[in-house]
Amino acid sequence: MNLAKAIYYNSIAPENISQLVLNIVKGFENSKIRKLNYFDLFIIIPFYSYSPAQKQFERIVFNQINSFQRDVERNPEIFSNFNFQYEKSIRHIKQGILYALEKELIVMDDKLDITMNTKFTSDIKIIFNMGKVFSTKSTASLYNFFEVDINVI
Repeated sequence: MNLAKAIYYNSIAPENISQLVLNIVKGFENSKIRKLNYFDLFIIIPFYSYSPAQKQFERIVFNQINSFQRDVERNPEIFSNFNFQYEKSIRHIKQGILYALEKELIVMDDKLDITMNTKFTSDIKIIFNMGKVFSTKSTASLYNFFEVDINVI
């Protein structure tokens, strides 16, 4: 196996996806606006995989009122050429969520809202920041904005 394949397989490993999930949950909890919903993950994780989006979210100044507008809507270049590998990533994200649930790192209620079930310090600042900013919009607003089909999940 070549190095590129090894890096790719490592990046989609359930343990690594579950770490992304934990960082996103922590971002949502830190913002104290709303809980992370299961379906939010299928927007945020593919968005995190896009390098222009990562550069945008390295350093942000969080503001509950206009962070999404300032950091996403007013910067269409960070996603304009972005083709969500949406359907391709669904299986990997589901495996990461199941891994986190099985290891009891997170808890999901009957509304599919996800909360932390363990002490955790965010170690991936970019996706933590994305969690905070994306928490300012509802799940439906995110799917409408990015024009992806929730029914594919």
